[in-house]
Amino acid sequence: MSGVIGKDVAAVEAALSAFADEKEGDFAEATRTIVDEDCLVLAGDGDRTSVLYPSDFFDWDAASQYLSRKLAAPVFSFHIHDEDLWMYLLFRKGQPIDAFNPIPDYWDDNLSEEEIKYWAGDPQQVAQAVPGLASGEIEQYLIRWEDPDYDEVRRAYADDEFGSADCWQLLDFMKKLGFEYPITVEGRIEGKTFRFACETKGEGV
Repeated sequence: MSGVIGKDVAAVEAALSAFADEKEGDFAEATRTIVDEDCLVLAGDGDRTSVLYPSDFFDWDAASQYLSRKLAAPVFSFHIHDEDLWMYLLFRKGQPIDAFNPIPDYWDDNLSEEEIKYWAGDPQQVAQAVPGLASGEIEQYLIRWEDPDYDEVRRAYADDEFGSADCWQLLDFMKKLGFEYPITVEGRIEGKTFRFACETKGEGV
């Protein structure tokens, strides 16, 4: 997913169209369901817009970076990996400025301390990117899950729906930032649907 700060659905739709054109891809509004492999969903209210990419599109980081550069806006690239963890990259004007992964050595047991620090997440950077957000409203999400003192059962905040060490905690984090997750628990899409296909593998961050 991408989460765009400061731009409405129409602006993000236009930027995605430009992205698809540059990649000689396909982007058009169309009736789609969540089982369609080319289904992209755009949802949002005001200046917070969520982009849920198709199941067969894997370059959400590259797309998020493009949107940030094209729209001159902060853009999050959100990802849930195999229901094991959630993570994000944050771009400002196309440049990566923050990143979080609660299991930073998930893919590599030999990460340096510098790399582990890179994935620690900075609540101040997030708060600066999201108008009206205080760092204290999200800092409890940015916790490394393997910490021996970490309680996997607790919720980061009392009003959260999902507990810590649950990949779906991402939805609570997104909600604090003002983003919608455009699929209901019943599997209903709440947003505009598009046909989207682009080949961009190997590009971006």
